[in-house]
Parts: sequence; structure tokens; C-alpha cells
Amino acid sequence: MVISAKRKELRFAGKEIAQKRSKSGFMIAAQMFVIVFLLAVMVFLPFYFGNEADKMNERAKQKEQSLSVMLSRVEDMTREISYLQTVLGARSSVRAE
Repeated sequence: MVISAKRKELRFAGKEIAQKRSKSGFMIAAQMFVIVFLLAVMVFLPFYFGNEADKMNERAKQKEQSLSVMLSRVEDMTREISYLQTVLGARSSVRAE
């Protein structure tokens, strides 16, 4: 008993190989683009958010400083009011006598 197999003729084999290569070339180009894009994002995104964090930090410091200035002014005004109350109280007690 002899087993024999028929071979299929290879037509357009060159075109199919070229198409496969062009598809793989496109995939390689797409992968390279994705890799470069991700690297760019990984490098530049921390700089952007770092700058934003610095800006927010600066704003918080400015608000804290302005709040402390306001508190010191309120304390000064409270002292002046208590002084004036003392002076007016002393004058009113002198007039009442």
C-alpha cells in the first residue's frame, strides 16, 4: 500500500507574502508609535502635574500669609477698641463725679 499526496499549486504566493509583510510592517509602525507616545506621556506628564502642584502650593502659602495678616490686624483693632473703651470709661467716670 502506497500513500501519495497531491501537492497544491502555489499561485500568487508572492502577493500573499507581500501583503503579510506589509500588514506586519503596519503593525510594527503602530506599535512603535504607541511606544513613543507612551514614553512621551510618561516623561512630560509628571512635569505638568509637578508644575500644577507647585502653583497650588504657592496659592495656599499666599492665602495662609494673607490670613495671618488679617488676624494680626484684627488683634490690633481689638487692642485699640479696648484701649478706647478704657479711655472713654475713665472719662465718663470722671464726668460722673
